[in-house]
Amino acid sequence: MAEYPYTMNLGAIPKFLKHIKESGVPAKVTVKYLVSVGFASSNDRNLIPVLKGIGFLDASNAPTDFWKRYRGADDGAVLAEAIRGGYPDLFATYPDAQLKDDLAVTNYIKGHTELAARTVGFVVKTFKTLCASADFTRDGVGATTPHDPKPPVTERAPAPVTPVRTVSGTSTQAAVVNINIALTLPPSADGKVYDAFFAAMKKHLLG
Repeated sequence: MAEYPYTMNLGAIPKFLKHIKESGVPAKVTVKYLVSVGFASSNDRNLIPVLKGIGFLDASNAPTDFWKRYRGADDGAVLAEAIRGGYPDLFATYPDAQLKDDLAVTNYIKGHTELAARTVGFVVKTFKTLCASADFTRDGVGATTPHDPKPPVTERAPAPVTPVRTVSGTSTQAAVVNINIALTLPPSADGKVYDAFFAAMKKHLLG
């Protein structure tokens, strides 16, 4: 079964993480070293297995690359990466284990260890305390990969509609009919003949 290191002095975790950032890198982290830097409580000794559990210390208690990287600007993301590596089975079951409530994590630990209920409680609190100092939004694991953006939809402006004016009503303009009449008159030197002819036309056509 997996091992889940813990400490009963939970407040020592954020304090020691701060110490890592502010101090030089020791050759090894021993109980003597802890005491020399102000972690003299007997419960502080459990910091060593906790740090080993997340890969900050190797098998010989020497600081690892995680420890050194944590001293940089990406401390929160580095710690999140280390926590994922220290609890691989938990994160395999819950990819967002850092967001799960105490009950969910407790039930998982109970189902994968033979620890007493009180000890399970400290395991869960140790995990939660570590997560509280980590930044899982920047660790690059499990981040949502953005999909290729869809091409923007260009709304086409509606085609201009030319208004059609409908004229209703009845036209009052009467139809005009032109009639052309061609007449041929015999030549005559008597003007009275023409006068009589035009008088007849006026009477019959215009009268």
